[in-house]
Amino acid sequence: MFRACGILFGLLLTTAAARASPYWIEYEPGNGYFPEEVGWTRYTSYGGDQRSIEDGWLIMDGMASPGIYDYALMAGNAIDPGPGALFVCEWRVFVSELTGPYDPGVAIHSDDKWAASFVLSSSAIYSLFEPEVSASFEPGIAHTFEFQSADMRTYILSVDGAPAINGSFWESLTGPAVAWGDRVYRASSAAYWDYFRFGVTPECGSLALASALGALGVLRRSRARR
Repeated sequence: MFRACGILFGLLLTTAAARASPYWIEYEPGNGYFPEEVGWTRYTSYGGDQRSIEDGWLIMDGMASPGIYDYALMAGNAIDPGPGALFVCEWRVFVSELTGPYDPGVAIHSDDKWAASFVLSSSAIYSLFEPEVSASFEPGIAHTFEFQSADMRTYILSVDGAPAINGSFWESLTGPAVAWGDRVYRASSAAYWDYFRFGVTPECGSLALASALGALGVLRRSRARR
C-alpha cells in the first residue's frame, strides 16, 4: 500500500545526523524538472502516469489504468525534529479526475519506524491507517495541506490554513522516508501538484524558517496558481 513522493527541487540545509538541526527540502515543478531528475527515486507500475509540467504544475495522469501507480520517494536521511522543533510537510494539489474512492497521497515515516499516511479524493483527505479519520474540502480547486509533528507520534494536519485532523502515527516496518504521488493500486486519478516541501523548523512553525531562508535568498517561493 505504500506509495509516495514526487519531485524534488531540493535544499537540505543540514543533513540528518543532528536531529535538532533545521533543514528544508523543497520541490517546485515550475523549475522544469521531474522528481527523478532532482534527487527522488521514482516507483511505477504499468509504465507509470502520463506526466507533464505545464504552467508550473506537475500533471500526473494515471487514468489509463487502475493498475497504475507512480510515486517518488526520498529515504535514508534522518528526518525527526529535536527538542523545540517541528517536523513540517506541505503540499498543494488539485485532483481533477478520479476513479475509485481515493488515489493521490503522501506518506511520512519517522526515524524509528512510525508512519502517517494520507490519500486524497476530489473532495476529502483520509488518514489511511486511522479508520474514519478524514477532512472534507471543496472539489474542483487546488488545496494546500500542512502536516506538523513535534514527536513523530501525533500530528496536526491543516487544510487551507485551518486545523482539520489531530491524529496519530502507526507502527511501520519502514525507516525514515517521505513520499508522494499517485499512490493507490486499483484506483485512477489525474492530479496537478503545485509544490511539495518538508523539513524540520523551529517550533514557531514553518513560516519562520521560510522567512529566514527567504531572507538569505535560498528558498524559492511558488507563485499563486489555479
